[in-house]
Amino acid sequence: MITDQERAFYDSDPAWDGRFVVAVRTTGIYCRPSCRVRKPLRKNVSFLRDPETALAAGYRACLRCHPEDGATVTVREIDTPIGRMTIGATDSAVVLADFSHRPMMRAQLASVRRRIGPTVPGDAPLLERVEAQLGEYFAGRRQDFDLTLDLPGSPFQERVWGELTRIPYGDTITYRELAERVDASPGWRAVGRANGSNRLAVIVPCHRVVATGGGLGGYGGGLPAKRFLLDLEARATPPTS
Repeated sequence: MITDQERAFYDSDPAWDGRFVVAVRTTGIYCRPSCRVRKPLRKNVSFLRDPETALAAGYRACLRCHPEDGATVTVREIDTPIGRMTIGATDSAVVLADFSHRPMMRAQLASVRRRIGPTVPGDAPLLERVEAQLGEYFAGRRQDFDLTLDLPGSPFQERVWGELTRIPYGDTITYRELAERVDASPGWRAVGRANGSNRLAVIVPCHRVVATGGGLGGYGGGLPAKRFLLDLEARATPPTS
């Protein structure tokens, strides 16, 4: 019978990165489960708990997938008024806050593992701060998040995400306006895709970008969630004189 570990390794499944490493006796190296090297015969493979165990057994790290790199990301789910969210953090930064039910969640987790490090379920002090500050936001008592963020992406994605953080609480701009702000006027659809790839929903406020003409546009958490967030901020923002 094929085990889950065997299936993950031979399918190069990034969802299993961080749960174990794969040691190959014939080469003396160890890899992430997602490594896309030519797969060895099953009889030459051992599944070990972590890089430290592999190193202690005399294996060296694969130069292709670099299983020794990256900070461990602790992840867990929380309840919010707009549905369950999966939040994640390293020891020093928040790296994930997205809707658990969205179809892209698997891809978002894979991106975290590829760009930052392996994920493990659990709890951490920084996750407690994330949950507390989100709770204050949903209660209308917080407009800005006091959190260290780590949101690596392509240079274009990072320009878009950086601009999102400059949209004031209670304001909205259109996708075309956002494209102009990042010097990508003809590429507003690409801006929309970058918006949808934002791994820090609510905290990096992609919900404040709407369609031209007043429509909501898209949203990873669903349009009811986007409407809820915009209405929440509109109620909490005092009218200008």
